[in-house]
Amino acid sequence: MRTITLAITLFLAVTNAFSQSAIDNAFIQYSGKPGFTSVSITPELFKLLSLVDAKDEDLKQLSEKIVSLKILVSEDKTVGFTNEIRAQMVKLKYKTIMQIVDGEQKVDFFVKQNGDMITDLVMLATDKTEEVLLSLSGNIKLNELASLGSSSDKAGMSHMSLLKSLEQQ
Repeated sequence: MRTITLAITLFLAVTNAFSQSAIDNAFIQYSGKPGFTSVSITPELFKLLSLVDAKDEDLKQLSEKIVSLKILVSEDKTVGFTNEIRAQMVKLKYKTIMQIVDGEQKVDFFVKQNGDMITDLVMLATDKTEEVLLSLSGNIKLNELASLGSSSDKAGMSHMSLLKSLEQQ
């Protein structure tokens, strides 16, 4: 019985590591390169942010559930790294939850779930001049993502603010 449990645990760990590898590889490959901006936010920063506005219970609860937030922006759309990732999302068992196409701007939101919890959210956005990859990991419910979208609108994260439309679902 222990052997089976160990094998299942090892399989799940390897599967999770593989699924994040395309996203992690993009960060490893492009972070620090000319024309790219990368941001990596740890859970500690989210906890500090919840202390800034102690009355915001939603932010406090959400900050306890986020494991990491990574953002990669390319100022040169010709690199095409979001197309590489977009092509792998189905194979990596991500589900598309929203797609917005407005002229030359395209934004896709993908999630990976464990039951009713979203463990990974990936946003890929492209327009005429840039590409954006956002990767959020944690254990978050869909309505909490919608709440994050509403607060992102105030914080200037315009693409994430599109998630506030999930509140109606």
